[in-house]
Amino acid sequence: MHRYELTVVLRNKDLENLKGKMDGILSKYGVSVVKDEPWGIRKLAYMVDGEKEGFYAHRVIDLPPDSVKKIIGEFRLNSDILRYLFVRLEEEKTA
Repeated sequence: MHRYELTVVLRNKDLENLKGKMDGILSKYGVSVVKDEPWGIRKLAYMVDGEKEGFYAHRVIDLPPDSVKKIIGEFRLNSDILRYLFVRLEEEKTA
């Protein structure tokens, strides 16, 4: 299991349903959420699929490394997920 930061931008419509779909995709691949920080609705720097605003969801998660590509594949199929970004966090080294 590796630790990642995941930031997802969702369409600004029917948010509870969209967050539920995103959580369903994540739980399907064994993701455990360490920290959940909803950043809220923010204006996008440029229009994405006709949207000027999006809901930003930021999470710190633990998941197997082979699951990242599978999750990205499902995110690409969902038109309500405008953007996403996985960043692998370095493991803290202890003395």
